[in-house]
Amino acid sequence: MAIAFINQTECGLCNEKITDLESIFSFPSFIQNIKDPLYQFNDSVFHINCLNKHSFGKKAIELAKQYFYSVKPENRKCIVDEEIIEDVHDYIFMGVLTSNDEEDLYKFNFITLNRRNLHKWKDRADFISIAEKFIKDGKWEDLTSYKYLNKLIDLFKQDILI
Repeated sequence: MAIAFINQTECGLCNEKITDLESIFSFPSFIQNIKDPLYQFNDSVFHINCLNKHSFGKKAIELAKQYFYSVKPENRKCIVDEEIIEDVHDYIFMGVLTSNDEEDLYKFNFITLNRRNLHKWKDRADFISIAEKFIKDGKWEDLTSYKYLNKLIDLFKQDILI
């Protein structure tokens, strides 16, 4: 979650100082793909007025709010068995994989899975295929050497009988 300091932190859009915590929106680190047009909002702080004027601002807020909702412990329900995932070691969460709702990968945003149910997930092979194509088509790039989408693909490929 981005941190703002009054009269020190600048809005990521207008570059003016943040003078009031009531008039800002602080985004979490919720987008791993630096090629995504909403990546500019990742882990950053903005004036709400600036966001409302920006062409992607409202969409970014909408996705961030969905992210906040999805990661609450009481909402960490596996899509396979609809049980709350208690053990953090079993918790798999996919945040914003793409903000483009026309991409096939979009339907996998905000998926929560219990690691123990991976073999039961009916869309598993579909996810792997779509995610691999997304990478192959040059639509994904990581900021660091940790390859987030590749790691998800590798995780979901475990125990698949080919």
